[in-house]
Amino acid sequence: MPWIVERGMIPLPPGVTFEEATFIEPVNTCLKAVRKARVKAGEIVLVIGQGPIGMLLALLAKNEGAQVYTSDPMAGRRAASLRLGASESFDPMAVNLKEEIRRRTEGRGADAVLLAVPNPSLVSEALNIVRPGGRVLLFAHNDPVLQLEFPAAAVGIEEKEILGSYSASVDDQAESAELIFSRRLPVRNLISHRFPLEQIADGLELAAHPADDTLKVVITHQ
Repeated sequence: MPWIVERGMIPLPPGVTFEEATFIEPVNTCLKAVRKARVKAGEIVLVIGQGPIGMLLALLAKNEGAQVYTSDPMAGRRAASLRLGASESFDPMAVNLKEEIRRRTEGRGADAVLLAVPNPSLVSEALNIVRPGGRVLLFAHNDPVLQLEFPAAAVGIEEKEILGSYSASVDDQAESAELIFSRRLPVRNLISHRFPLEQIADGLELAAHPADDTLKVVITHQ
């Protein structure tokens, strides 16, 4: 894309590592999603899924001033989410997310739910968790053959919005880079595994089938 060459190339300042720089594009995509969900200071936001992308969404929502809750079935990822600033992180296999969020919002529901898991059944759950007039942002639903079903009344009567976001934006590139360069986002803490280039197959396998302690997998070349 021409804008990548014309306006998307940003020089790395001294002291910023290549590992940190690899996060500029995913931070851009996640910043675009958080802004599209219109996350504001003081709002209650739930991020479903705490892989590397879900954690970036949580970090950026918190950076906007929201109170952020997260969920993930992996204990290691829930622990990492708490270390990165989530108010609480829930095991969706052990608790009812709707009830937990309602308890923390005086029965109101979340202002926004950011869904970072490509599971069609979670769309209806996210709509149940968000308050009337709230927003559900689908980030990971990129499969062109994936079909989604949800109750029409959630949109038609309760006026809940379903939004989608994909790819980066040239308009967010400079801010995304500054978030990395200033270290306002602790992206290096998201790296859990490093593999040399000779072991790239092992790294890709781990990324595709993460263990409990797997976050961001980086391939290095010395």
